[in-house]
Amino acid sequence: MNLLNAGCGTHYAEGWVNTDSWEDPNTRPDVKVVPGEPYPFPDNHFDAVYLGHVLEHIPWPDVPAFLMDMNRMAKPGAPILIVGPDVLRTIKLWAAGLEPWHMVLSTIEHQEANYQPDREDEVWEGAAHHWNCHEERVVELLKRLGFVPISYSQRIPDNPSHKTWYDPDTNMTWPVVGKNHWQCAVQVRAF
Repeated sequence: MNLLNAGCGTHYAEGWVNTDSWEDPNTRPDVKVVPGEPYPFPDNHFDAVYLGHVLEHIPWPDVPAFLMDMNRMAKPGAPILIVGPDVLRTIKLWAAGLEPWHMVLSTIEHQEANYQPDREDEVWEGAAHHWNCHEERVVELLKRLGFVPISYSQRIPDNPSHKTWYDPDTNMTWPVVGKNHWQCAVQVRAF
């Protein structure tokens, strides 16, 4: 199987083609890509595509072209799983006293300080979020692009230590980098 982990960051997935636009001693993608340019893979090549916390790092006007490039490389019917921070969910959790304020700031901005004392190592060029990601916004964009989105936010178990997640619907083990209740997860099929 050909599996794509686009925007892998420090979360290298064994058995997947890991790509990113940056590398450092902690990040060694299999293929380094150039932001704003199509990925260097042929059409209908991948059996599955994972986008874990990558869309929010792309300027909003460029997200549609990026998603259509992912669709181009995926085989028709291949699952594409999108996971990202859900700003609105995080704000609601903070208001209910279930998340600290630094998580709200991190999901909104993810700036240099990252607002999380134990996560300073996750600072890199391009780490900032370019737009406020939340499930409703992602779903609406996917619909406009012709995808049929399915919410997976409640299906991935809440466990930040998980490194993978098995989805019986797709018979896939995804390289989900933990699962926290402040994230959203949406799956589509390539067309």
